[in-house]
Amino acid sequence: MKNKFLIIVLFFYFQQVLADQINIKASKINIDKKNEITIFENNVVIKDEKNNIIESDYAEYDRVKKIIKLKNNVKAVDIKNNVFESYSATYDEKQKTIISDGDTKIITSEGYLVEGKNIKLNNNQFLIASNYKTIITDIENNKIYLDNFEYDGQKNIFKSVGKIEIIDKENNSYKFSQIYIDEKKHEIIGTDIKANLNSEIFRSNPKNKPRVFANSFQFKDGDTKFNKSIFTVCDYRKDEKCPPWTLQASEMIHDKKKKTIYYDNAVVKIYDIPIFYFPKLMHPDPSVDRRSGFLVPSFSDTKNLGSKLTVPFFWDIGKNRDLTLTSNFYGSEHPLYLGEYRHAFRNSNLILDFGYTQGYKKTSVTKKSGDKSHFFSQFVKNFDGKKNSKNSLQIVTQNTSNDKYLKLYKIKSNLVDNETEVLENSLSLSHENDNFFLGLDISSYETLKSGFNDKYEYIFPDITFDKNLMSNDIFGNLDLQSNFKVHNYDTNKTTKFLINDFDWKFREIFLNSGINSKILGKFKNINYDAKNVEDLRVDTTNEFHGAVGVLSEIKLFKQISEFHKQFLKPKLLVRYAPGNMRKESSDARLTPDDAFLLDRLNNPNNFENGLSASFGLDYEINAKDKNFYLNMAQVLNEKENKKMPNASSLNSKLSDLVVNSRIDFNTKLNFDYNFSLDHNYKDFNYNEFGANINLNPIKFDFSYLQENKHIGDQEYFKAKMDISRNENGIFSFETKRNLITNSSEFYNLSYEYMNDCLRAGLVYRREFYDDSELEAENSLMFKITIVPFGEIDTPSFKN
Repeated sequence: MKNKFLIIVLFFYFQQVLADQINIKASKINIDKKNEITIFENNVVIKDEKNNIIESDYAEYDRVKKIIKLKNNVKAVDIKNNVFESYSATYDEKQKTIISDGDTKIITSEGYLVEGKNIKLNNNQFLIASNYKTIITDIENNKIYLDNFEYDGQKNIFKSVGKIEIIDKENNSYKFSQIYIDEKKHEIIGTDIKANLNSEIFRSNPKNKPRVFANSFQFKDGDTKFNKSIFTVCDYRKDEKCPPWTLQASEMIHDKKKKTIYYDNAVVKIYDIPIFYFPKLMHPDPSVDRRSGFLVPSFSDTKNLGSKLTVPFFWDIGKNRDLTLTSNFYGSEHPLYLGEYRHAFRNSNLILDFGYTQGYKKTSVTKKSGDKSHFFSQFVKNFDGKKNSKNSLQIVTQNTSNDKYLKLYKIKSNLVDNETEVLENSLSLSHENDNFFLGLDISSYETLKSGFNDKYEYIFPDITFDKNLMSNDIFGNLDLQSNFKVHNYDTNKTTKFLINDFDWKFREIFLNSGINSKILGKFKNINYDAKNVEDLRVDTTNEFHGAVGVLSEIKLFKQISEFHKQFLKPKLLVRYAPGNMRKESSDARLTPDDAFLLDRLNNPNNFENGLSASFGLDYEINAKDKNFYLNMAQVLNEKENKKMPNASSLNSKLSDLVVNSRIDFNTKLNFDYNFSLDHNYKDFNYNEFGANINLNPIKFDFSYLQENKHIGDQEYFKAKMDISRNENGIFSFETKRNLITNSSEFYNLSYEYMNDCLRAGLVYRREFYDDSELEAENSLMFKITIVPFGEIDTPSFKN
């Protein structure tokens, strides 16, 4: 009772002593009269005349020095609602300051978190400062690393000078020499900035180091502004040499709300040499998947049309549709305008591709006047039906106003290929389930090749029906395919075919001798009438064809060592097809796989007859350092069948010996060799050879084709060679030579330099053709590809 009374007396005593300065409360108070120190313990609360509050578990008050030492759970809250937390601190009553000792945490009135040590809080001037390393976390969770700081509590502004780094929530890094942070305005201002961008969209190469250097930096309301900035994605160069490319601007603004980056007075430099200047430039930031705006322009040149500037514009119409408009401006010809519209529906997709130009400005005998245009479209719809069935609808339209238009302007897109020689307009509808298929096709075709009297042909309708009639372990599988097709071509030629095919595959029979056999059967019913077609009857005709065959195989295996295995499979097909066939005009070449089919013609309107035997083998070697594959076959007919096509060699009693082979020597060397050997086993009627050789740093690709006698009359050689000077340079040469005329069709010669962010090369190309208004190309071009923005082709030098 006496102790409690004493505490109460002392409490009122200190209230009296400090009434004009500070007010101290505690559960326990001890007085050291000799040292003039008062000790406060448990629930210590200190309040100054401005109502700033300090709390702790322990405090020592030196009445002479007017200093209070605080320990254990020190917490101070000023009248601005800034919260100061530390394990240990000292309060100077005269200076009205608190200085922490050791780790300290401050939460400002605006919600910023400050973590550091030995931080000083001045309640008179409302200043907080430290000369030690500090981390500030703002309300957007960006972290700011400082060597020192000063905080103005009146203006809510942080200041710092020295080594400063900000790591934002996207893990981008910004380094400064000086910084100002305004909490009220949510604004950051810095000088001498070096920003390292972490976005993977800028990193097309693992070595890329996307970064921005600028004189000053400002972040406010989601916008980031760089003044006198330099941007690049290139890796750092030795001895701090200039990067391969930079984009410099007097002002660079990143608008996070619009997700767009804007540039004023932008200059693109290649190895510090100015290449392009843009008074205004803008593009979406890396977080944008799609955005309306101009895409990367390009420059190129052709001999037929001259220099060209391509300026594409992307229009993001909606979440499920967009449009790309491309303007092609020529130095001496009318511009070409192209468009590609894409629309995705719930279960379907639509693409429209179109283009228009007024044509040549200067006309001649070959360069005729007149507008040129094209319109291509594709609509595909997939939808589910009853009983797990699948349905599909496809509509295709292709139209051009000029046969040479696509090739002349080198138009290439998702729907258009400038090498297209046949235009198609069609409608296809299909329905299928587990064992049933029904398809309907309506189509028309227009050839773009010269020299055709009638360029059009029509197929209407083309109906296909497929169904599995039987499938069991005893009798095997029986499938039916029916096709009805009406074909009109060469103005007055018409055919109507109804074809029914029954395919039967009996289950495999395994004999004790090791021979595996299967019985194959095919029945074909051909019904047709024709008009003005050679080799086809005018009256309605019904034909019945059939074939039965036995395919036997022996699978042999030999294990030479753990890493060396051999497989050998001799094969024999005995085939018999009674009846007659019509003269076949196709020029299909026999292959080892075709030799073991019942229907070797692959022509639904005709069927091979006669008795024959196909024999051959498959051979394979798998070794540790190489693999070898060989397929060979030959067909022996009971008698000659002159109605079979000459190119197949099946019109003779003994066909050509056809062989496909391949050998791989690890990843550095492989060869392909396919050939047809005449039945006399002396003359080669077909030779096809390919080789890939990697003798790092030199790589070779060769291909050779020769066709003789009944197979064809062409012979050519193609070669490509790449020489890597080092990881940054490649020299390439490519050519194709016609060995019959002893002339080159084209050759390319190029040198390309590349690194993580830039490709630059010199390309010489020569093409040997003359196609009416299209002149042979002969050009020298310098090409630059700036990663990740796109490709620039300089105007070429031509002769």
